Amino acid sequence: MQEHIKQIEQQGYCVLPQVLNSEQVGRALELVQDSYEKSVDTLTDLIPFLNRNQPIVYNLQNKDYYFLELLFSAEQGMKLLRHFLNDPWYKPIPPDKPNFIMRSFLARSSNEKLPMHIDSFVPYGGPYAFIMQCGFALEDQTIENGCTMVVPGSHLTGSYATQEAFKDAVPLESRAGDMVLWDSRIWHGTQANTSGGTRWALIATFSRWWLKQAFNIPENLPQEIYDRLTDEQRAVLGYCSLPYDDETVGI
Repeated sequence: MQEHIKQIEQQGYCVLPQVLNSEQVGRALELVQDSYEKSVDTLTDLIPFLNRNQPIVYNLQNKDYYFLELLFSAEQGMKLLRHFLNDPWYKPIPPDKPNFIMRSFLARSSNEKLPMHIDSFVPYGGPYAFIMQCGFALEDQTIENGCTMVVPGSHLTGSYATQEAFKDAVPLESRAGDMVLWDSRIWHGTQANTSGGTRWALIATFSRWWLKQAFNIPENLPQEIYDRLTDEQRAVLGYCSLPYDDETVGI
């Protein structure tokens, strides 16, 4: 674990090999493809620029409990997220439990070239990550099918990404079943997918508890999925980070 912590601190990312087995990958890929077929006609022009014209499925936590089961079963990944994102001053939750929250959970493939960008929205220097992502490869991620390109160490520049940075980027190739974690400040993009196939991956974004979620997850999670979660898992989905209605309820 210390090696992966060092890699993320210095390079901005790390790869955990074969976190998912072939059976888990196969089932997740089948569910993603089914969800995409059901949702592709409902996607609107509200989709952010970077995700337009790319195969994508939003809010996996609402689609099937299995996606959350995979996410929480990746114990090493959750430990790394706790190391980087837990707030030591958040007292109601024990320090050995996660107090970070999930901002979004989606599945993504690739078609066109994706511009170099950062996912933290605001660049800043320093050692503390506010947002991190973990991706599960459901298909091999290669240069040919448009795998992510990253600029190692760029998360510490305190600057927005430039398109000229592609010349310094390295391919983040991985195998189906691998898990990739990265600091959301890292400069990254993709080349075009020229393989003629897909390269589906699950991507969960996590942040410190005081950052706003991309979607109102607590208010929209299906009851049957909520009932299957532990209190710890509910906290990660944001149920311990909701503001009180007023001072009569809590402060």
